[in-house]
Amino acid sequence: MSKRMTAPTPRWRPSAKPWTPRKYQKKAVKFLFEHGAAALFLDPGLGKTASALAAFSYLKKRGVARKMLVIAPLRVCHAVWPAEVAKWSDFGHLSVGVLHGPKKEAALGADICCINPEGLPWLLERSVKEFDTLCIDELTRFKHAKGQRFKLLKTKLDGFSRRWGLTGTPAPNGLLDLFGQCYVLDQGNAL
Repeated sequence: MSKRMTAPTPRWRPSAKPWTPRKYQKKAVKFLFEHGAAALFLDPGLGKTASALAAFSYLKKRGVARKMLVIAPLRVCHAVWPAEVAKWSDFGHLSVGVLHGPKKEAALGADICCINPEGLPWLLERSVKEFDTLCIDELTRFKHAKGQRFKLLKTKLDGFSRRWGLTGTPAPNGLLDLFGQCYVLDQGNAL
């Protein structure tokens, strides 16, 4: 029997480098902060995470947003979100906590809390009232409306004033895969 190993959370050094968005990223940021339910369907490496951070930062600085819950694969929680915050000076005022492992309770104090879908039962048995923004990184993980993670999250959607989704492949197996993804964003208004 082997133990499942998890990589330690890397220590990211803050950068003095400002984020210089490309034209399409500026449109993405504007789209997110103008819409309570929105998705970014961009290929990997095109800056979905930085765009979401910029939109959240903009809203937070204006007192419109308080805290963001990010649901993402565990590797993305540990590596991508903390690295993007540290990479750009524009996001240096934001703290990121990973809700995984023995220190997950303490991580709840961060501005941005990242959790993997398997950790949702632990979080949702508490309260998510402190979070006003939900960002689902790899939105396709919620494509099955009959799946357990979809049903679990569906009961808490009303608590978020903003729900954003990020993915590079929104409909890998056809249009039916879009229903669950759209529902977690707009609670069925579009479909």
